Amino acid sequence: MPSVLDRLWRWARQACLSLAGLPGSGPATAAGPADCPEDHLIYRLKSWPKLPSAGMTTDIYRTLSVMSTRPVNRRWILNNSNIRTHEVDLLLRRLVEQDAVEVTDAAKYGPSTTAV
Repeated sequence: MPSVLDRLWRWARQACLSLAGLPGSGPATAAGPADCPEDHLIYRLKSWPKLPSAGMTTDIYRTLSVMSTRPVNRRWILNNSNIRTHEVDLLLRRLVEQDAVEVTDAAKYGPSTTAV
């Protein structure tokens, strides 16, 4: 029987892999070009956006819910939802236009440590 410490370690490792967008952290989907500059941007929801009702799918609701509790990047959204690349780009563009997200450029903090 695993100890509490073992369970916490496993949970922390899974959470870190999920945030980093590393393989094994979610469904395998095409995340677009590996050198996509938008993958360095980190988004955190500040306020609930006004989106067209036709675009409010379960996957978008789930993504917005996660974004309201923790920051995510474009690659994480592509890897952990069933939203297509162009829909993710459109969603992020709308969120930025409405000032509904806080955007951080992770590239300014040094080289990426994630494996591609």
